[in-house]
Amino acid sequence: MKENPLVSIITPTYNHEKYIEKCIESVLSQTYPNWEMIIVDDGSTDKTPEKIEKFKDERIHYIRQKHVGIWGLKKTYNRALKFSDGELIAVLEGDDFWPPDKLEKQIRVFKDKDVVLSWGKAGLVDSEGKIFDIIPKNIEQFKFESKIKNTEKLLCRNFIPASTVMIRREDLLSIGGFKQAEYTPFVDYPTWLELSLIGKFYPIDEIVGYWRRHRDQVTSRMKKYVGRAKKYSIEFFEKLPPEVRTKMRISVEDVYSIYDQRLASVYFALGKQALTNNRWNEARHYFRETLSKGSFLKKLYALLGISYSYCKMDLEWAARLISKIKERKL
Repeated sequence: MKENPLVSIITPTYNHEKYIEKCIESVLSQTYPNWEMIIVDDGSTDKTPEKIEKFKDERIHYIRQKHVGIWGLKKTYNRALKFSDGELIAVLEGDDFWPPDKLEKQIRVFKDKDVVLSWGKAGLVDSEGKIFDIIPKNIEQFKFESKIKNTEKLLCRNFIPASTVMIRREDLLSIGGFKQAEYTPFVDYPTWLELSLIGKFYPIDEIVGYWRRHRDQVTSRMKKYVGRAKKYSIEFFEKLPPEVRTKMRISVEDVYSIYDQRLASVYFALGKQALTNNRWNEARHYFRETLSKGSFLKKLYALLGISYSYCKMDLEWAARLISKIKERKL
């Protein structure tokens, strides 16, 4: 790899007029200057094109296409990849942004020729750009893992935030570019899984991307995401060569169980939301779903949730009530 490799930044965008300027400005502010930004506008109907065209930097390339939506993300990402020239590929969607030293920090790790992908912590931000969480909490658990171990962990959950990712171009091309199953509205998880089979992942214990999430939508989106990710994960596992599967310490049954536990947690969170908003029937529906998939403790909490829904109480109210009773006894 060259001393100062070109980094191609792939930026798909659609109706991001509120956020695209922040996204581009975060790239222009990078301390590492050797980059190009390929923005593919998926037929925006708002002022996204006007916002992009205000920027005159020759490193920014703007492509506008007919709308294909989330089910055509592979086409959008690979169109940008085909247009790119960089030795390294970074992902930055139009409503996300980066810290100024993101590129400078990550290109260093690719001096190790066995590294195919680098990623790091993401700051979750709201619509105003304010951080309300950081993921993952403990990135140390992912350091110095073998290819097999990375694949194992990815089969159980996608722990890699897309806005933090940088990939060696030749390795991405070796798997045919970005991947997407016809039933998945995402390209990140299938692509990371494929790449995990061919080389090392290098996690960075710092925030190297900001991922915009709308708090009230996170859990409801997770319900759809986890279900489809479960299906893809199991299909991917079953297609692995026998010699790869035998090296793993997990089975198909383990993957089923882990995803069911995750779904139970999502359903329980949705049930709590419904209780808080006095949507009693909806709360009971989600708690019953929790009963079908959760652990013993989660099932116990779900039963309490169902009881509270009939009494028209939310869990926080019940917790406060129990706390007051304890105080009086003391």
